[in-house]
Amino acid sequence: MIYEFIACNQKLPTFQEALEDEQMKSYNELLALGLSEEQIAIRGVDLKGIDRDKKVFWIRLPDELLNSPLLVEKDSHNPYARYLSDKKYVYKLSNVSSEIIPHVAYYLLKYANLWRELEIWRVIQDDYLIDMAEIPHRIIPLHVLTLEDLEAFFDRPAPRKMTITQP
Repeated sequence: MIYEFIACNQKLPTFQEALEDEQMKSYNELLALGLSEEQIAIRGVDLKGIDRDKKVFWIRLPDELLNSPLLVEKDSHNPYARYLSDKKYVYKLSNVSSEIIPHVAYYLLKYANLWRELEIWRVIQDDYLIDMAEIPHRIIPLHVLTLEDLEAFFDRPAPRKMTITQP
């Protein structure tokens, strides 16, 4: 059975929390996204007195993201992940397929400001006999990471490891 996980030293939200965070925005966040005050204005509602930092605007995400089967869940106590990685936090990836890889990329980029180095593992679950030195390992800076890199990683046989770094 293939076990896929993310490991990093920073605590990350789950994929579901990432989607929920995207759905609610504050006035200031909408401005930061590039919307003008005229575009934000709601017909017939005076927005001059609202708290500009309170998340009160509901954003409709594409159904493809909302109905994504991708799961990114905390799995920090998994003994096999602890055997493979010394990173503080572990997140299990479930339901990754070729059509879901853009959702994985969305998740990684959404929280790129939280992590400096992130490992993605694709291994045979509980294979403690594996020689760690023989696991194919690619180190790639975030600014050159592409969807094709992620597709190649998830399409190739386990075991595999990718480390994504940032300055």
